[in-house]
Amino acid sequence: MKKKHLKTYIEILFIIVAALWIFHEAGGRFYLPLSEPDEAAWIYSGYYFNLYFLKFDLSHADWVDDDAYDHPPLVKYIIGGTLFLEGYKFDSLDAKKLWQNIPMDQYLVNYRLMKSKLPDLILPVTRLVIFSFAFLSLVFFYIFVRKFYGYLSAIVGTSLLITNDIFVRLSTQTIADPVLLFCFVFFLWLCSQYMKSGKDMYIFGGFILSSFAFLTKLNGLILIFVLFFVLLLKNRFSIHRYHYKVLILGFFAFFFIAVLLNPFFLKTGIQGLVRMIEYRITYLQLQQETFKISALPSLSSRLKAEISMMFFQYSKTRQLTGIPFELILFLLGISYLILKRDLILFTILIFFIVAPLSVLLINWVRYYYTVIPFVYIISAASLNLFKKSDKTLNPNEAI
Repeated sequence: MKKKHLKTYIEILFIIVAALWIFHEAGGRFYLPLSEPDEAAWIYSGYYFNLYFLKFDLSHADWVDDDAYDHPPLVKYIIGGTLFLEGYKFDSLDAKKLWQNIPMDQYLVNYRLMKSKLPDLILPVTRLVIFSFAFLSLVFFYIFVRKFYGYLSAIVGTSLLITNDIFVRLSTQTIADPVLLFCFVFFLWLCSQYMKSGKDMYIFGGFILSSFAFLTKLNGLILIFVLFFVLLLKNRFSIHRYHYKVLILGFFAFFFIAVLLNPFFLKTGIQGLVRMIEYRITYLQLQQETFKISALPSLSSRLKAEISMMFFQYSKTRQLTGIPFELILFLLGISYLILKRDLILFTILIFFIVAPLSVLLINWVRYYYTVIPFVYIISAASLNLFKKSDKTLNPNEAI
């Protein structure tokens, strides 16, 4: 009993210290000047909140403008709503057109021009709103790891995440990635609940969250594939054992929400998805051509850059000790995955780590933001290799 109480006290103390740490690290960053051009782009795109929620003009020509399918609109709505509550709104795409007409390699030269279009003192507010999604991601991250791999793994994994400079820095910028990470981690929690209980409401919730992830960024669409993989795992790869009613309702909810909140699809239909994919591919290729030093044209160059970025350049422990602690834990986590045949960790590895990293075309820290937390889940799970008896919930027992 005393040991159980000690664990509880340690966990409570850690949660308090972790919360204080992350707010301390993030607090001062809200007031930093504009440094990431994408922040300006997302704020300018808040125009779509005005077009959808204030004017409710679903047939406007701007719904098929490049900016409408450059990214889905959910974060544009969030930022536009924040601007509106602060007493400001964009009435046209003029500011975004200005940004689009600046060559990629000329953003710094045109810094003052971009900043002049931003409402005064709005950056701290929009950053705080986006940070709230990052903080909620951290909460669900801890809950998930705690449930499946124990409190020690949860403490280690969360510690690695809150001390990672990529996570802290990008969580305090007005960009879409923290919102997407929230969708990913919350989705993972829903899937874990389904694996444990088998209740259909978690699968239905997974469909709804998939639609919001898709409305956040195009790569959020991967959650639909994860959802079906989880269904196959739970039903031992026999889909006929599942209730099709929930699948039909889930698909209907997914498409209804995706189309209702993105009028771009009302004008283009399913072909709109093809246009979105083609646009992103073209844009990434342009980035590669413009920033050749950061381009990753081959799988070998990606692998080398990814290992360096995640386990060496931004590793706090390596900077302090010279030992790539995160890399060692991750490799041990892969060993744990294989030895325990942990299907949840396998799902995380394939869909949330291997899939996004295999198509990474440019070596920018922003593209690692939604990958690193899942690397740390596998790393944290490795601690169970050293336990004589694993009393944590075995994911395979729920299947």
